[in-house]
Amino acid sequence: MYDDQATQDERVVEDEETLADPLDELDAQLSRLRSVADELRGSRGKAVLTGNQVELIEDGPTLLRTYERLQEEAKREVRVLDRPPYVTPPSNQQQLELDRLRAGVCYRAIYGTEVFESQDIMGVLPELQSAGEVSRVLAQVPMKMAVGDDDTALIGLTKRAVGDYHLLIRSSGLLDGLIATFEMLWALSIPMPALPFSGDFTSLRPADRDILLLLAGGATDDKISRHLRISPRTTQRRVRALMESLGAQTRFQAGVQAARRRWI
Repeated sequence: MYDDQATQDERVVEDEETLADPLDELDAQLSRLRSVADELRGSRGKAVLTGNQVELIEDGPTLLRTYERLQEEAKREVRVLDRPPYVTPPSNQQQLELDRLRAGVCYRAIYGTEVFESQDIMGVLPELQSAGEVSRVLAQVPMKMAVGDDDTALIGLTKRAVGDYHLLIRSSGLLDGLIATFEMLWALSIPMPALPFSGDFTSLRPADRDILLLLAGGATDDKISRHLRISPRTTQRRVRALMESLGAQTRFQAGVQAARRRWI
């Protein structure tokens, strides 16, 4: 009996070791998408997948029309990965989303922390949230993407430029992978803080701003202590006090909410 149990335990360990890291799967997915885009750029109009399931989009006006059509045709849900830069100001797209929300379409959006530096998106986000958009935040959003129902995805494959290339992906295994990627990132993200601008925090010490910046970047207490040349005990005490002041449950939440309040 003990031998059987030991064998089962070994199998469990082996199974755990063979499980793929979700982030490795995400990297592989992005690599595949870039490969498809390169093939499309080289073939110009020839189908890479059967039935023209992938379409290359290279100009801004076509991109905007495609994004609007994706939202207009969605009957149940639009899922979005969002971060700057933008082809057009978010305020130009705000009314369409509000209309679709009123029509009963659910919107779930994951924003990169860069949006806290974008007056454009922060100017429209409160109204979108009030209308029903469910928003979350993630430190690293790997790409820009919109998914209409489970039928169509529009993705951008560059991190900083808006004018390179986008892919429109219809029902396929590739689309299923993108939807799974969104849901994985949704599970990793945190709710967007709905906090009003409150100005400077009167008890915020000069070192606290640096602590919050490091927290938002994922730094450990040891790294903060070394970087700021303060004792580990002082670091732990200040991190705990800052999290309590911000009502944050995690260190990353503290960094995000500090950015939302303009403390950093």
